Amino acid sequence: EAVLGASVTVPTIDGKVSLKIPPGSNTGKTLRLRGKGVRKGASRGDQYVKLKVVLPDTPDAELTEFVERWGRRNPYNVRGKAGIG
Repeated sequence: EAVLGASVTVPTIDGKVSLKIPPGSNTGKTLRLRGKGVRKGASRGDQYVKLKVVLPDTPDAELTEFVERWGRRNPYNVRGKAGIG
């Protein structure tokens, strides 16, 4: 869903709504549901949804092999991007 994009169901104070996750989304990205937050006077505020990308508990061999091949062809330093080293 994070890589390809998807529509997911999220809870709001009025019930569940569909939220479109843009392709290439990452943990920490914040998406806004306009007008779905708490009442602020006569109008409604916005609800914010912070994404958390979660991998399966059991690694999939095919996915692991793909990521290893992809990583060799596409060097990417995730710690450097995040400011961790």
